[in-house]
Amino acid sequence: MKETETGIEITLEIVCGKWKGLILWKLLNEKPMRFNQLRREIDGEISSRILSRELRKLTDDGLVERMDYEMVPPKVEYRITPYGKTTASFLTSMNEWGLEHKRLSTSKKEMARLINKQTQDELG
Repeated sequence: MKETETGIEITLEIVCGKWKGLILWKLLNEKPMRFNQLRREIDGEISSRILSRELRKLTDDGLVERMDYEMVPPKVEYRITPYGKTTASFLTSMNEWGLEHKRLSTSKKEMARLINKQTQDELG
């Protein structure tokens, strides 16, 4: 990491992207999950290769723990770590914002106009 990075840049690199946020969200709100269960739970068409890669990154960053029960047939589960749980507050905020955005169901231009009008009204 370069010294001039902002906290936002670091956060986006670690927990955002198309799948990482969803993986964390599912693990925050569920008990430990096996690989295929997690894959089914994630909305969208995530491939096994991509899920494996993203879980490896999240594990390397200490946000997710891979538990290998070393049995036959193999049993591996993934769970959120205590450090990973620190993402809950901003992932919850992102979830609430996204649901509100969807609920408004107006065009982006109209939404911006409404927000700007509300801000102007609040400022006087």
